Amino acid sequence: MLEIIGETIFYVVLNFIGGSVRWIFGTIWQTIFNTPKHSYKEYIYGPDKPNHYDSAHGCINIVIAIGLIIVLVVIFT
Repeated sequence: MLEIIGETIFYVVLNFIGGSVRWIFGTIWQTIFNTPKHSYKEYIYGPDKPNHYDSAHGCINIVIAIGLIIVLVVIFT
């Protein structure tokens, strides 16, 4: 039972870290190029109106979070 809870907490934390990084860069990019902006909730949970190609947001968030953690470890060690 503790493994399931630990994995869920790990997934949620990485999802929020990766989603936050995507939101920061996405907001800057969309402001510079004057394109429609997405809400923070859409970066974390996926788009409000999903289509076939928008189902991997959680996986992308986790990959970005792991990449960020690796970069921070390399920088600070």
